[in-house]
Amino acid sequence: MYNHAVSFAEDTNYIQVKAKALTGLAELYRIQNKIETALTRHQESIEILDRIRAKCDLAEAYFQLALTYQKMEDTASSEEYFNKAIYLWGPEQIDAPRQIERVLKSMNNE
Repeated sequence: MYNHAVSFAEDTNYIQVKAKALTGLAELYRIQNKIETALTRHQESIEILDRIRAKCDLAEAYFQLALTYQKMEDTASSEEYFNKAIYLWGPEQIDAPRQIERVLKSMNNE
């Protein structure tokens, strides 16, 4: 389904949809323990979202990348991306306290 969304987004030039689909694919690859492929999809998504300045979706992409690094037991990288998500969801940017709460729970493995 996500692959279809990526293809559709490319054909119709819906760049943000493509990025969100890539984030979804990365999540699936993480669940399947295809970590290198997950990391590649995360990076593709983040590059697009950063370029178009889609802050909310970029924060979610950072959060998902942090979860992938957490699964790899790469604490430094996971904290870096958890913090990037918190910053974007923070009061100076989007002000999404429930999303921040979600990140903090994941950081504490709750």
